[in-house]
Amino acid sequence: MASIKDAIDESTNEPKALMQYIIFTLPVFGALYLYMEKMMNIWFYLLAFISVIVLLGTMVRCANNVMNFREKIMPSMNPFALFFDSFRTILALLPALAINGGAAYYLVTKIYPMISVTWISQAATYITYAVCGSIVLTVFMLYAKKFSIADAFDFKAISDSCIDVLIQTIWLTIQIAFIDAIVAGAITYLCWLFIGIDNVVTYFVWCMTAVFNAALIGNYLGQLNYEALHQAEKKEQKKKEKEEVDNLRKSNGPSSPSTF
Repeated sequence: MASIKDAIDESTNEPKALMQYIIFTLPVFGALYLYMEKMMNIWFYLLAFISVIVLLGTMVRCANNVMNFREKIMPSMNPFALFFDSFRTILALLPALAINGGAAYYLVTKIYPMISVTWISQAATYITYAVCGSIVLTVFMLYAKKFSIADAFDFKAISDSCIDVLIQTIWLTIQIAFIDAIVAGAITYLCWLFIGIDNVVTYFVWCMTAVFNAALIGNYLGQLNYEALHQAEKKEQKKKEKEEVDNLRKSNGPSSPSTF
């Protein structure tokens, strides 16, 4: 079973993990600082771009390392490797993001406003976003195992696993929110008491929390591969075996009674 405790242990116990988190946090911190200071210049967009590369590269590489039983879970600090991982992941996710994002946008903006009962419309909106998001995460998991874009178009695996992924993702979100509230929330509260929230220390804590969350999510999704996608593979294999047995019985025909 996917465990947030195992994800935390594996994401923090590696040598130089803290230093790696600090280095990965620097571009994220720079982008956030410029945004909070309303300095929307070329440096902001450059750092924001690097931040996306770092966060997405960390998540997909952690997922891949867990799925393939590697001892080292955290990604390489090579910026070119991170960029390559992120670029390939974006290419793999683009179709799923476009299709599911477009479908969700159309339903939420065109169809659901026609529903007169407010709570039904809101519930349908949340369910649509959740299901579409789970499909994208399932595509991410399919791709992350082998870094094969072709695997991201395994529609059978997506349909079999996306609901399991949705349920587990909701549970993951609750756990990460709880952890962030304890760690980042406590530090933010102390900063608010003594130096205020609007300062570089608080910004850096928030950014490091984002990088740590990316590693946790990747690790957890890697573990979830065994429960969601692997279970779907097992069901499909059992179904094929049953069909083969049935076909073998049909080919042999009904057994004739013995004669003496």
